[in-house]
Amino acid sequence: MRDIIRLFTDRDSRDELGLSQVRDALSEGLFPGTTVLLTRARYLLFVPWCFQLAEGSSDPMAALVWHEKNLITSLKKSGSADLTGLMGARVGQDLQNVPSTIYWGTIRRLGIVADACTWKSDVFATSSAHVVGDDEAARKRASVWSHEMPVAPAGFPEAVGDAFAMTHEEAAWLRERILDRASGTLLAHLMDQRPKKASRTPWSDPGARSAVGPAGDLLRIAEAFSTAIQGASLLYNLLLAEEYELLVPEGQRTHQALTARYRDELASWADRIDAARVVTWDVAELWAWVYSVAKATIAPGTRAFVTDWVRLLRENDPRAIADDAEARDLVRRRERRQKGSMARLGNPKRLNAWSGAAGAGALTFRWTTARDIALDIHAGLDRDA
Repeated sequence: MRDIIRLFTDRDSRDELGLSQVRDALSEGLFPGTTVLLTRARYLLFVPWCFQLAEGSSDPMAALVWHEKNLITSLKKSGSADLTGLMGARVGQDLQNVPSTIYWGTIRRLGIVADACTWKSDVFATSSAHVVGDDEAARKRASVWSHEMPVAPAGFPEAVGDAFAMTHEEAAWLRERILDRASGTLLAHLMDQRPKKASRTPWSDPGARSAVGPAGDLLRIAEAFSTAIQGASLLYNLLLAEEYELLVPEGQRTHQALTARYRDELASWADRIDAARVVTWDVAELWAWVYSVAKATIAPGTRAFVTDWVRLLRENDPRAIADDAEARDLVRRRERRQKGSMARLGNPKRLNAWSGAAGAGALTFRWTTARDIALDIHAGLDRDA
């Protein structure tokens, strides 16, 4: 749970300026079915296997949770040197957000479970466990799970093989699921182009950057949007820093030299503007994709803010944005519109509780999740069949 909480308090994951609708649309377009809460690829098999074990139980939902929590203990005892991403590593049997809850949307999106199963309980309502007799072929045909899904290791969940290391068969099957259900996306592209673990953004990764067609076009749009909007986030933090140093007595401050820090960060950000082609970027390209391809709903105020911000960057020197009156006013008005009485700017009480960094990092659109899932799959493909 602490890891989940930290995801929503990291400087780059909070939505201080109300841009989550655009962020989420781009994230889903690049890496469909993923969320920031996913950890390891093999959970996409662990979870269906736990469902299968629970089928036929008098209380299958309770049995499902029991098997999922038993899995925590088994993974800890597996002897694997790689337990990164283990859900319940700290709390064990007290885990509240079990893997089936975290991974359910991804399992549906990748067609691992039948489309008719909207909710987890739907699995048991149409389960192959209700097929009369011992006809295994009939049972398989009636199953809500992908018929080609690899079978669980003998003795699962007490036996988990090499923990999160997938077999070649498992990795190949999951790769095919992604290629089939996420065709033409950057996630599918990563099935053929192994990303680098050290890559912090998709546009800095050689494999991801090699994408062409719609996936490559969307990556370029995402990079331009992320780079442009980070400037607004950094300016917002600079405004907070200025008011913080003005209103909070020096002896009571928990943060020091923040104004200088954010001016430096804005200067570094301005140096990246050219590489991301922000100044020459037509933001209409983003809106065309959002409405015609993603078919997302974007609040008019959000569209206006993004469009106005990009226009400012095109018409002015980004290196002078820290002191640009129009840019400062635009960011102030955006926060006030989004947060109302909870806005920090102009509110000493709220300002005093500021952490020193409010959503100042670059948006990366679930890249870490997608990268790590892809790396797990490539590692499995490298194993002998």
